Amino acid sequence: MIISSSNIISILLILATSALLIITGLKKRPGIGILGSIIIISITLWLRGQNLNAIGFSLPENWGATILLGLIYGCVLYLLSTVFIDPFSEKLTKTSHDYSSFSSIRGNWKAYIQTLVMVWIFVATIEEGLYRGFLMTEVSNIVGADLYGTIFNIIFTSIVFGLSHAYQNRCGILSTASIGILFGCIFVICGFNVWVAIFAHGFLDTIALGSIFLGKENYIHQKIWNRG
Repeated sequence: MIISSSNIISILLILATSALLIITGLKKRPGIGILGSIIIISITLWLRGQNLNAIGFSLPENWGATILLGLIYGCVLYLLSTVFIDPFSEKLTKTSHDYSSFSSIRGNWKAYIQTLVMVWIFVATIEEGLYRGFLMTEVSNIVGADLYGTIFNIIFTSIVFGLSHAYQNRCGILSTASIGILFGCIFVICGFNVWVAIFAHGFLDTIALGSIFLGKENYIHQKIWNRG
């Protein structure tokens, strides 16, 4: 690997963005990290003369297929998260996921819809564009896109993704990092195009929030693990 000036800049961008996201996550101020990262990305793309296509936002040829694939992935990720990832992370860290911040949507369809709008815009779209679109693309520029480079890329960005959600406590860090690995795999499978990952993320959160709205956030877990 040749360390060129562009590689050095990519490394600095990766380190600066990752540090910002992790520190603000640990300080329970994730919004500041997201906003700061958006500013960094915007300036970077402007200086490079690039647009959002450079970080995976090229429009898909078939929106219907993209949305359907995102829905399928989102449902699978929800089941994996509910049945395996969340229970495992809670058992390993001896902490519990805290859903109290979403208590306002319980039985309140207006609050549920409002939250969904915020989630699709500020969580699904921006987070996938940031962690997968920008960070994974920059890391790929450094380590390459071969098997080992891709594995490193997915693991590194997923660790950043998990630590930047430190405000969700230790089990939240572990479960978010695990989900980040799956989102990273989706991003790679889709040729570094971020749209399927965005829809998968959005549908995952839509289903999860819907379970809270209905008061059934623990229903699947209890049915599977508390039988008998």
